[in-house]
Amino acid sequence: MGDESTFQPFARSGLLRRAAPFVGAMWLALVIYPLPPHGGDSRALLPAVVVNVLILVAVLIVPWSRLGPMAAVLPPLAYLLVVALLRDADGGGSSAYGALLILPIFWLALYGSPQQLAVGFAGLTAVFVVPILLVGAPDYPSSEWTRAMVWLCVAPIIGFTVQSLVREQRNRAEENLRRADELQVSQEETRKLVVSMAAVTEATRELARTTDAKVAREIICAAACTVTGARFAKLMERSPDGELVMTANHGLEGGPPLTVAPADETSGAGSVFRSKKPLFVEDAPGDDQISQRVVLATGAVSMHFEPVLRNEEAVAVLVVGWNRRVDESSRIAASMRMLAAETAMTLERSDLLARLEEVARTDDLTGLLNRRGWEEQLPRELARSKRHKDPLCVAMLDLDFFKNYNDQRGHQAGDRLLKQSASAWARELRASDTLARYGGEEFSVALPGCRLENAKDIVERLRAVMPGDQTVSAGVVCWNGRETLEELVGRADAALYEAKRMGRDCLVAAGDTPPGELRSVL
Repeated sequence: MGDESTFQPFARSGLLRRAAPFVGAMWLALVIYPLPPHGGDSRALLPAVVVNVLILVAVLIVPWSRLGPMAAVLPPLAYLLVVALLRDADGGGSSAYGALLILPIFWLALYGSPQQLAVGFAGLTAVFVVPILLVGAPDYPSSEWTRAMVWLCVAPIIGFTVQSLVREQRNRAEENLRRADELQVSQEETRKLVVSMAAVTEATRELARTTDAKVAREIICAAACTVTGARFAKLMERSPDGELVMTANHGLEGGPPLTVAPADETSGAGSVFRSKKPLFVEDAPGDDQISQRVVLATGAVSMHFEPVLRNEEAVAVLVVGWNRRVDESSRIAASMRMLAAETAMTLERSDLLARLEEVARTDDLTGLLNRRGWEEQLPRELARSKRHKDPLCVAMLDLDFFKNYNDQRGHQAGDRLLKQSASAWARELRASDTLARYGGEEFSVALPGCRLENAKDIVERLRAVMPGDQTVSAGVVCWNGRETLEELVGRADAALYEAKRMGRDCLVAAGDTPPGELRSVL
């Protein structure tokens, strides 16, 4: 992230790379807002668009470097207002737009100071607490306090953890610079050391500014080649089946990913992974310590294997290779140790980001995919169906009289019903099926490889296992291979509303027919 006193998150240099994921998510939320079931409600859309545009304009034209450091917190706070507007118009506390509240917190964690992040948490607190106090039920019932407390407990943990990782990388870069002054080497070695340290420092800064795990791994490999003068560098990580798989490389473009099985063949990466100690091989061809298959595939003459350790456990191996014979030097060994430490932090941050992404796609009540996760998964199912020419059915389910259930038994009982329903349905579905909480008491199901008749049987099984003698209405459709995602979900939604119009507690199915020609399956 750079020095907190000089780094400007809205500086033009690298702004597109830093802001692109966040801007994409901001506008995606507005693009999907007109979709059912709230497509006709535009009371929040125009203000949200206006505030979004003002945020982008301010980021581009305001001279942030001349303002105080706390000024940079204004765009994230403004986006909290955008999410609050969309959330309020989309049903209040039950809105799926609440997941977007993580974006400004994540931005401040990556590119802000602790003080700026604390202001962001204050804004997040206001987004949750003010509606409960001023608006109240039914959009913001008292049960929303639980959601608010979960968010306000988890968000600081996530935010300060991410910020701590970024700060560690900055401190490590400063430590690298100090080490360059302390090493007592020859003039030529010193010159090479400075070049190496500058490359490591630049790599550290680049790592602090990217949230793309693939790009971060490639930065490490490129830096390894720069600081060692190697022809190639590769990062080998352990796969679930125990093999070491190349997850990134520099200088080996065009070939398939290299994989070694430590249990089945001699491998330098495998032995280093087990021993947690570095290995340098001056003459790789014919050396029985390393895989000759890898030597032939890479054309390596000399190789260095450096373990990547996290909490004293090996998580990967950083490998460099030269197409000439080289002598191991203290500079190369020191540079590889530093890069391995940076790699460990990069992998840890990648794991954290993956967990954050998972949280953003998961409904916190039921543990199912949320609306965002559903809208990311369904296009994959459509593409797979089209590629393999397999049928695909989509169902929408809505718990009958759920509001009355909540009013009579309380919101905690309503939450239990939602969780029990989700759990009962998940047990009835296959591993290839997708079950998501679409919003409120409405759920969606994707059934790949199912024709309409099979899909109806599955949905009827779901209806039959409803807990507590409650009932559910459902609509199911089969993709015709031509319609868009929005059209497919729209037909399923129309079938669901037809079931509700017919008195609820039934299933309405639509094949390749328009919504107006639905037939009821009672």
